[in-house]
Amino acid sequence: MGDKIYIKLIPNEKRTAPNQPSYVAPPNLKRPDKNWTIGVEINGKWYSQAGFDDTAENGEPTGGLNITLTPNESNPSQGSGGGGPKFAYKKPYAKPGSYVK
Repeated sequence: MGDKIYIKLIPNEKRTAPNQPSYVAPPNLKRPDKNWTIGVEINGKWYSQAGFDDTAENGEPTGGLNITLTPNESNPSQGSGGGGPKFAYKKPYAKPGSYVK
């Protein structure tokens, strides 16, 4: 594969909530019979990519993106990215033990 990993993202036209990705992988046009997206293969394992708007600690947008790569659960022999994206975006919250009472 080489030393470079290319990750392609397009605007998420189906975004309906702020916790959904702003950018997602494009559809896999080689498999129009499936609802698959183009993933990225790293060391023989397929990943789905997504881009979320970055915010500062006070919640203000920074203008940046946080890109996530989520491993696909599908069989790698399915080829061309496997199943669709599987994101479970979670804001980083403090652990319960770190709250000040």
